[in-house]
Amino acid sequence: MLEGNPGISQTQVILDADGSPIRTVPQAFGKITAKCVCTTCNNGWMRDLEDSVSPFLPPLVLGTGQFVVVLDEQQQADLAAWVLKTVMMFSQTLPNEHHSTIPVADYAHLYRYRRMSTRRMTARAFHLPVPGYGTDGEILFEGHVRKSVHPRGFIGFLRLGHFGVQVYSMRLPGDTRLSAFAEFSNIKPLWPPTARWVWPPEQACDEAMLKVLTEGTTAFPIGTRKKR
Repeated sequence: MLEGNPGISQTQVILDADGSPIRTVPQAFGKITAKCVCTTCNNGWMRDLEDSVSPFLPPLVLGTGQFVVVLDEQQQADLAAWVLKTVMMFSQTLPNEHHSTIPVADYAHLYRYRRMSTRRMTARAFHLPVPGYGTDGEILFEGHVRKSVHPRGFIGFLRLGHFGVQVYSMRLPGDTRLSAFAEFSNIKPLWPPTARWVWPPEQACDEAMLKVLTEGTTAFPIGTRKKR
């Protein structure tokens, strides 16, 4: 999908739970394999999901500023599902102790509905600089997944070039749902979808700002509310 694009080296970085890099792997984006899914899924609905985002994902990742991306609700749903699928597959490339970080119920929900849960999941996107971590080139792909204890669930972060997404899934009582994040000019809520999603956001997000937003007092969605 993004192979051969100049200016971005095809490198994967593995991050520790605190976000510090563990190792970098020179590997072409799109060639990373987790070897944990069956051929039917890999060549079926997962391939369909890849195809659905391929028309608009490259300008998000490359972040050249030459394109404005406008997505409708279905395209937002496809992008959010693709991000979740990619975070799930990435988690399977980590050491074995990380494989159970994402609950089985979340895998099952994505498989059954091909989308995130509108009740217990939320996602937000950041326009970011591309880090180098002391390597010869920029890092195209990075991510990390960690457990959330209060409430129980997981938090995943995925950066593809200049496009970063944070995904939350929380185990909630049946009569509640996850609330939205607070609004910021440098963040675009991605899930649940809105009538019209425009990229890039009004303001880019540097590394210091990203750390505050993802690890500070604004790192979690705002409470829960009764299901409508």
